This record gives sequence, structure tokens and C-alpha cells, in this order.
Amino acid sequence: MTSRSNHRCRSFAGILVGVLGLVPLAHAIDAIELEVREMTVAGIPVADTHLRFDLVSDQQTRLVLKAREVTLPAPAGKLANLELACERPVIAEPEFGCAAGRFSARGGPTGTIDAQIVAGLRSDTGVTTFNARGMKVAGTTANVEALLDRTGWRVKGSTARAKFSALRKFAEPWFQLPADITGDGEVQLQGTFADAGKGLTADVTASLAALDLTNEASTVVTDKLAAVAHLRAETRGEATLLDVSLEGSSGQALAGPVYFDFGANPLRLEARGNLGAQEFVLDSMHLRQAKLLDMRGSGRVNLAGDIPSLSGEFTLDKVEFPAAFTAYAANFLATSMIGDAKTRGSLTGEVSILDNAVHALHVKPDDLDFTANQGSLHLKGMHGEIFWAPAGAGDARISRLAWNGGGAYGLSGGSAEIEFVAYGANFALTRPAKLPVFDGALVIDNFAMGNLGADNMEVSFKGAVEPISMQLLAKGFGWPEFSGTLAASIPGVRLKDNVLTFDGNVESQVFGGRISGSNIRLQDPLGNHPQFFADVRARDLDLGLVTQTFEVGSITGKLEADVLGLELFDWTPQAFDARLATPKGDKSRHRISAKAVSTLSNVGGGGGGVVQALQSGLLKFFDEYSYDKIGIRCRLIGAVCEMSGVEVAPNGYYIVKGAGIPRIDIVGNQGRVNWNQLMSSIPKDWSGATVK
Repeated sequence: MTSRSNHRCRSFAGILVGVLGLVPLAHAIDAIELEVREMTVAGIPVADTHLRFDLVSDQQTRLVLKAREVTLPAPAGKLANLELACERPVIAEPEFGCAAGRFSARGGPTGTIDAQIVAGLRSDTGVTTFNARGMKVAGTTANVEALLDRTGWRVKGSTARAKFSALRKFAEPWFQLPADITGDGEVQLQGTFADAGKGLTADVTASLAALDLTNEASTVVTDKLAAVAHLRAETRGEATLLDVSLEGSSGQALAGPVYFDFGANPLRLEARGNLGAQEFVLDSMHLRQAKLLDMRGSGRVNLAGDIPSLSGEFTLDKVEFPAAFTAYAANFLATSMIGDAKTRGSLTGEVSILDNAVHALHVKPDDLDFTANQGSLHLKGMHGEIFWAPAGAGDARISRLAWNGGGAYGLSGGSAEIEFVAYGANFALTRPAKLPVFDGALVIDNFAMGNLGADNMEVSFKGAVEPISMQLLAKGFGWPEFSGTLAASIPGVRLKDNVLTFDGNVESQVFGGRISGSNIRLQDPLGNHPQFFADVRARDLDLGLVTQTFEVGSITGKLEADVLGLELFDWTPQAFDARLATPKGDKSRHRISAKAVSTLSNVGGGGGGVVQALQSGLLKFFDEYSYDKIGIRCRLIGAVCEMSGVEVAPNGYYIVKGAGIPRIDIVGNQGRVNWNQLMSSIPKDWSGATVK
């Protein structure tokens, strides 16, 4: 028997009650069919419903329910061609439903639905329940539980582990990652969505594992990333309240120059805010990374533009090193002279962000150590307060930085303190400073830098060197040790248009005399191939002190030297006119040892004859000799030195012009000498360093 009904029905329960009323006639009925054009079930509109109830036997019944279209709340949306085939219908007033069945439909977020289901409805309370298991979604399976009543609805779902790429494609209608981000990993989702008449609420958890992603520029990279993200959202009128948390437990991530190692520094982020149409108000945020960072704050994110813009105030409760340097600075400074820095200690402070840029910074180092360039630059026990603000943001606050010890390039010193202002790309001392160097000091009268890091960077400096033991300096630089002190006056020094110039002469006292540098200029000082220009003059040098330093043999007397028109490219000599000679009218004692004679004879070329003379005849009984004057000149042009001596000699030029008895002369006979050949003839312990 078949029964058909075409009328408007307000309750799905009414249909089942009607069917129930026909069951006592079961001995005369094979099946019952009902058709309803429109009806509403727990507030959900259903169109063109067809129900068939089969009486298979006295012990078995079957229910098939079909509908052309059902309109569900977001995010489910419309479903079409719905079919519920129930092998175990429940018809026991007030309970109606299906204890075991299969449900299929087209549409919704998954495109198609095919799942084992359990569903039920109570006519007395109006509560409808729906459980689906084994739904195929984005290459994995999902389970869904739903409840509808007179006040609203609730849907809870979960997935098995799925490929990130498959879920990404599935989510494209609602959310899209930038197209150049590629890679894959595993994702597991769990969430609850509900509306009890006061607005939509959502509670979603995403568990990520082995996530490997990268963008085309490799500025965003994840490697074996494992994390759990949790989002709770609640709509209130036109706004949405958000509560977000993120935990990163293993793997690495790179975002621009910032590097995260979640295995070494597990991350936990907690944030609450209010999401509007064009703005997200961040009421609170707390970011923690073990042994790295503890930061909290609040702010606003402007969503009106093409790129979200953050503004806010944040407190650095603790920033710990070395992890902070590795995470935030190492990649950015990788190619600089401090890219290999080793750090230890911590700092605290505050940072103000305006439109994604740092607007103000205040940090307080606490016993912070810094060592860079394989130990060539180091500061120990740094402490103080550092303020920074953008240029034009008002008067810059004075910063203070002190340290217990430090040094650079073999130079070391004790504790020191500087006061300065830092704003934009500018830095300037606000008062003179004194930096200890061994037993002396570098005194800085003024120092300032502008446009730091830019091609048009400018620097100005003026100061002096208080006497430093040359023995300590030589040891620090790895030179042969020698006596005396170094003291110098450093006039105004300026860096502009990538050229470092000296306003006056650099004066220093060494080897009992004085050395003056003038016309000093350094082009591209921070580049890979700097060019250096200078004129250097030395007067009244004590040859005894000089030759005690370098093992060339002993020479006494005075020495003057000029190195004019000096040009270095990448610190390799290209041109100069150098002269070393006994000063005119020098009345000091002039003596030269046999070892020194042997050494100097190699410079002039063909020194074998001199050495042979020293080893034979009367000369072999003398350890030193008198001389009248010493002198040598080299005019370097390209790779060739044009050689001359103190005066013209038969068949050459005098390098050493002897005096007294026994007399010995050193005569050079090579007028043009290859520069590299000349350098190879000078012992390294004389030159003090390997010469290019």
C-alpha cells in the first residue's frame, strides 16, 4: 500500500507520528511513502522531501528519506540530493530516528557527503542529533556530531591526519595562502561550531607535524615543524572576540631574517582580541620561548590596507642570549664583521611599534657579553640603558652603556662607560669618553655617525692616544716585541661620500722620534677593496731601538724616513716614493754589526761579495763597523721599484757608506727591482709582518 501526502508540514515529527499511526495496519501494508513539498526541522528549511517506510518483516523495517535541498547555517551551507537509508529506524514516541544508517548528499564544504550515521529526534523536546563517521574529506576521514534544538545548533568535527596540501586545497574557498608558498606536512583538525541564539562561536584546534614549507624567495621556510594552534571565536554583533594560542614544540622556522628553533626554544603564544571589519584590537598578548624570550603587550592591527599594519606597546620581560642573537640577529648580520658573534647574558626593556615599524626602543643589558670576528672584537659584562627613537620623533634620550672589559683586534682594556644618543640611523657621543687600551687609552673628544649602514653614511671623530707601551701593542698585534711607547694626536676624521679623510696630520711618538701622517684618505673603507692614500714622514728615529725590535742586526744612529704619495689598493702597495736615510748633520754614534751588513747587502742585489768579504781577511775579526751614512730609496710604480741609495757609488749606489778602519761599504747595483722580489729579500722578522 502506498500513501501520498502533498501539504505543508511544520514538524518532521508530525510525519513520523503519522507513519506510526499506520503501523498497526502492518499486516495489510508493504510500504508507506510520504512526500512533503516544504517543511522545517528545528529551524532548518527542507525542500521536496520523500519518505519511504518499508515493512520488510514483522521483525525488520527500513526507512529511506530523501530531500532535494536543505539549507544549513554557515559553514555547511546548502546540501542537495540528500538521502538517508536507515536499516534500524527508531519509531517510539517521543523518540524517532535511525540507530544505524548511511547518509549521502552533494554540496557543503566537502563537496560530497558519504558517511555512516546515527540520527535522532525527540518530539517532546524538539532536540535533533546527528552523528556521522568515516566521511571522506581532503584525502582523509572525518567524524561529525551535530545537535539542533529550539534554541540553536552545535556541530563538532574532527579529522584523522591529513596532508597539508590536500587540506589547503579544500580550504581555498574560505582561506588562501600566498601562491608561491609550497611544501607539505601533516595536519589534524578538531573543532566545535555553535549558535545558541546569541551569535556564532567556534573552537578549533589544528595539530601540525613534519611541516615543510617555503616561498619562492626562501624568506619563509619551515623544516619538520610541529605545532598546535588553538582558536576560539565568538561573534557579538559586528565584532568577533578571538582567543588564540600557539605552541611550537619541535622543528625550525625562518621568517625573513628571524630564525626559530622550537626544539631548543619551545614557543607558546597567547593572545586575545576583538576582530572588527577593518581592525583587530589586540587586548593582550604573551609570547614565551624557553631560554630566549618572554614578551607581553597590547595593540591594534589595521586591516584596511593591502598589508595588515600593527601598532602597539610591548614589554620585554626577558631576552636571553645566545639564543636571542641566533634567532633575531645572526641571519641579518651573517655577512658583516660581527656575524659570527658569541653572546651571553640577558636584557629587558620596552618596544613601541607603529605601522609595523619600531617607533621607540628601550633596553637594559644585564651582564651581557659580546665576542665577534673570531674574538677580535669583545665586550664583557655590558650593562646600562639604551634608548632609540626614529629621526624627527623629538629630543633623543641619553643612553648609557658600560662594560667591565673589552678590546678589538688584539687590543684589550679595562672597564669603560660611554654616554650617547641614538635616533634613526644616527649615533653620537654626548660627552668625551676614555677607552682603556693596555696601559694607555684612546681618548675620544667627539664621535658621531649619520645614515648608519647606508651608502651615504657619515662619520666624524676627534681624539688622541695616551701613551701605550709598544711592547704590549706589538704582542697584541703579533709583531716582534719592541720597547718605547705610542702616543698620538688624532685630528678631525670625517667619512662622507664613502671617503674617510683626516682634517690635519696624525702625529705619534715611537722609537724615540716622531711620525707624522698627512693627506690621509681612505676610499670605500667598509668595502671589499678599500683604497688608501697618505704621505708619511718620520724624524729622529733611534736606529738602536728599531733594530732591537727586528732581528736584522744592530745599527746605532738616527734615521729619518719619508713615504710620499703612498697608494694602497686592498692594502697592497700600488705606488709610493720611499726614502730612509741618516739625517744631515747627525752627530750620534754610527755603528753597524756584521749581521746588519749581511742583511742590508741582500737589498741592493748581488750581496754575496759583501758576505764573502765579511767571512775572510781582516774583516772576519770584527763584529761591528763604523759608517758615515745609511740610505735607500724605492720609487714604486706598478710592480717595479726604481732603486737608489744615499749617494752615487762606482757601479751603483751606496746603501751604507762606511767610515774609519776597517771600512765596509754596501753598494747596490740593481736600478729596477720587482716589488715582490724585493720583499722576499727582506726577512719577515725585519718587516714585522707578511707583506703583500
